[in-house]
Amino acid sequence: MYHNRLITTFTVLINNPMTHSYDRASKWSILEYSKRLLNKTLEEAIIPDQIEEEFRGKGRLGQLVEKYFFGYDINSNQEADFSEAGLELKCTPLKELTTKALAIKERLVLTMIDYSEDHKKPFEESHVYMKCMFMLILFYLHEAGVPVQQLKFIYSVLWQIPEKDLLIMKQDYETIIGKIKAGKAHELSEGDTTYLGACRKGQKGDSDVFYTLPNGEKADTPAPKRAFSLKTQYMRTILEFAKKTGGQGTYNTSAIVGGYGPQLITEQELMTKSFEDILLDRFKPYYGLTYNELVKALGCEGSKAKSKYFLVANEILTEKGSRGVDVTKSEEFKKSGIIIKTIRLKKSGRSAEAMSFENINYFDIMTEDDWYESRLYDIFTGRFLFVVFQENENKETVLKKAFFWTMPVQDLAIAEGYWENIRDNVRDNKISPDNFYKASNHMKFHVRPKAKNAADVAQNPHGGTVKKYCYWFNQDYIKEIVENTEK
Repeated sequence: MYHNRLITTFTVLINNPMTHSYDRASKWSILEYSKRLLNKTLEEAIIPDQIEEEFRGKGRLGQLVEKYFFGYDINSNQEADFSEAGLELKCTPLKELTTKALAIKERLVLTMIDYSEDHKKPFEESHVYMKCMFMLILFYLHEAGVPVQQLKFIYSVLWQIPEKDLLIMKQDYETIIGKIKAGKAHELSEGDTTYLGACRKGQKGDSDVFYTLPNGEKADTPAPKRAFSLKTQYMRTILEFAKKTGGQGTYNTSAIVGGYGPQLITEQELMTKSFEDILLDRFKPYYGLTYNELVKALGCEGSKAKSKYFLVANEILTEKGSRGVDVTKSEEFKKSGIIIKTIRLKKSGRSAEAMSFENINYFDIMTEDDWYESRLYDIFTGRFLFVVFQENENKETVLKKAFFWTMPVQDLAIAEGYWENIRDNVRDNKISPDNFYKASNHMKFHVRPKAKNAADVAQNPHGGTVKKYCYWFNQDYIKEIVENTEK
């Protein structure tokens, strides 16, 4: 076991908030005390005459809550914020959607990555392990332009990382550390991993940093500053837990957490294989089978729908105890945000069609100023599972292979220009294929319509309606991706 499951029983203490009347050695006492923040701003929760000028300026909300609400001195050491209880405090923003529903705004940053030092420690002794093992997560509603002390807290959750999730995070950690050891920190991407990410972290204009390799030499190529983080999709499952349980100071343990959907893999499997290898191994017995042979071997019904290849891939992935379940609704896919896509190749190796993603949200993209915080960056730095089918000499479609893929850094640079083009044209009310990237530009990505029919339109931020347009991978880019995995 990674950590002690015993949590000291807490005593509820009801006093003036600024007396800091809670047991600093008890996780549950700290949780109970945090409820006093719910449905309040920090300004409303503390005694006004204790608000110092420092508080009124810029500052990290988590540090302010720690100092003014919990009465802890802010420090920069690597141990948990509530060291006596082994509990880390995290404040994380929510955003309000047009539907008025609350959603995760961003990934949860845990701790900075030290390229020169972190590779010296195994996961169980790492700073990130200490930071994520037990967390008090305070969700607040983000409002642009509003001082942090005036942002309202919505949910409080005591979160213990489940053992199975820790096993996957350990694999993620080793993947990140592996690149650092190889002198490839500059190639790190959030798409490299499943739950634990290596996100960009730093101020605009920050220089990339050189770092020391395990052999004592300097890396040839500097790397941008990054931090260990819980990915946005993983945070969505924590928010889901908060909503389901009322969000008023809820908590989880392995004994009661659940309800995230069926499980694809077990802890036992993760003890001997990586998460990705477990899933890929399920495809291997079926390589070379035609679609009809796959249907027969899997004991499922054939289909004439456009999605029939996805349905077959779904059957393969879920055959270990979750047959018939939509794989995208499984616990592991919901927590990871893995994007599964089927690719159909012609006999020549060319993709039979371009690959579509979600429709462009014109209202959201207009407000995006930072590529690294954009929705498209979130999509393109995701982890992809591609399942490849190819036409054979008899014009039958056979399962060729399956593989995980992360968009290379150099392609993300092209994607940034793609995003800027879309955003700028939306801002200028030039929502037209004449202004967007086209497949004929051979820039790996393009924009084109994706709607049910002519009547299926979207609201234009500038007024009226406009056609629905979608993010697409070019056909030649898909061919390139497949070919590169064969080298």
